[in-house]
Amino acid sequence: MSMLGMLATTKLGEATSGGGFWMPESASTVAPEIDGVFYFINNINYFFFALCVAILIWFAIRYHAKPSEHATFTTDAPTHNTPLELTWTAIPLLLVGVIFWLGMDGFLELSEAPDDSYEVQVTAQKWSWTFQHPDFGVTEAAELTVPLGRPVRLIMTSSDVLHSLFVPAFRVKNDVVPGRYTSLWFEATKPGQYRLYCAEYCGKDHSKMLAVVNVLPEDEFQTRLGKLAREYEDIADQDLPEYAMVRLYNRCASCHSLDGKSGTGPSFKGLWDRTKSGSTVFTDGSTLKDYMGPGGEFEVPENYIRDSILNPRHYIVQNYAATMPTFKGQLKERQIDAMVLMLKNLDRLIDEQGNPIENPDLSGADVSTGAQK
Repeated sequence: MSMLGMLATTKLGEATSGGGFWMPESASTVAPEIDGVFYFINNINYFFFALCVAILIWFAIRYHAKPSEHATFTTDAPTHNTPLELTWTAIPLLLVGVIFWLGMDGFLELSEAPDDSYEVQVTAQKWSWTFQHPDFGVTEAAELTVPLGRPVRLIMTSSDVLHSLFVPAFRVKNDVVPGRYTSLWFEATKPGQYRLYCAEYCGKDHSKMLAVVNVLPEDEFQTRLGKLAREYEDIADQDLPEYAMVRLYNRCASCHSLDGKSGTGPSFKGLWDRTKSGSTVFTDGSTLKDYMGPGGEFEVPENYIRDSILNPRHYIVQNYAATMPTFKGQLKERQIDAMVLMLKNLDRLIDEQGNPIENPDLSGADVSTGAQK
């Protein structure tokens, strides 16, 4: 065990395993070690704070003089004390050296993932997280499923600006940088759900860039990912709109509302009606109607929805910026069909306030995509 690990097993770090006043719940193999260093530094601060306050009080009492008394000064008073100066220099230097060594030891341990780590590819974008599982061919959004008691390595990149992935319960955080790959790893020790945050300010909806980490025992993990790998293939056409609302809309929620309110992107409420009528206006002043109809770029309105998902910067809606990333390669064909059907049947899926309806009635729903693929 490393020095950092031994420190965490002392009484100083024992109280950190279940969380406490200063730290959240500990749920990874590295968390107790990191907590041990934190409490080690904190206790040093407590000790010296108490020492300085005690000396201050003692000096105030010992050398207190009444207003009527006049202080006398002698020319032979000491100007310095070499042993004292060496002491107050050597002790802080030693403590800082120990803190640096403990921190570096932990940093090196966190920098190199075990060879048998389960790998997940992470894409950050304003303002959502996408997690791809190459071993299963599964893509998750705003939700990451990982196995219990097995090292997990996240290979991360950003499609727009600088982000930072942070899971407090695992005590791991690293920047996610556009144009390059970064990584971090962890091994979860407790099953359950844990919050994942973006810890780098990335724009207007930075505070909404959240995700959940689901930690499952190995057998449940295998079952869960296996089901996700084929779930959209086994769903009946009639159920695709609800599937898109439950499983896919969370990728869109940070930019596209369901209640008609404008966000980073246009609201999904009423979007299908605007698309059918061709009333959508683009930044160049043209309208969607100019590109619709036989011989047009979008012979049927479904094709415009499809193009907006795969090539979102082709036509930019007026009063909005070209900030939406492409979902090409992230969504399978049937999932794209599900998104189209969700928008076509949105009035069956949400109430008047824009809240998703539980167990919506989709009898008689329009399940024809009409799209040219």
